[in-house]
Amino acid sequence: MDNFILNEIKKMEGTLLGIGLHNEKFKAAINKNPKIIICNLLEEPHKSFGKKKFKVNERSRPINIKKLRKIFHQKKTDNIICNLKTIKPFLKTFIKDSVYINKHTLYIYGNKKEIKDLAHKYQRYTDKIKIKEYNLKAVLIVDNNDTKNNFLKDIGYWWVDTFNNILDVLTSILAN
Repeated sequence: MDNFILNEIKKMEGTLLGIGLHNEKFKAAINKNPKIIICNLLEEPHKSFGKKKFKVNERSRPINIKKLRKIFHQKKTDNIICNLKTIKPFLKTFIKDSVYINKHTLYIYGNKKEIKDLAHKYQRYTDKIKIKEYNLKAVLIVDNNDTKNNFLKDIGYWWVDTFNNILDVLTSILAN
């Protein structure tokens, strides 16, 4: 899986948004690629007055995950690479925001089962989804070239996801 992501980083052009990239090989490959013009690496989230925010680097200010749209604007980011563990608490807002800000390709890597569930949520916006599976891990590749957001559709999906989360909590309580 790491080799696949490294090869994709070497092919990337334009702007890149990396969220939760802990592997130093990924960061080194990004630094070596001259075609990547702008690279924003958002590190681990930290709590600040009850709000979850990501820190861009040591000296910059933290970014609230719910304000990605305001910071990166519509269709301005060419590629996004994410670690599923890092964005998992923010999936309801991250899915619609990643479709909104991404111009070309979105890569999310993590656990195989969770990636398959996430692929179902991205199929609401586009049919151009691929999953590369490796042992217990997988990489979700979403092509966002022709995707569009609709305000009412986003609100509807937010409510569906909220209802599904409530049902999951209730079933886990009843099962225990």
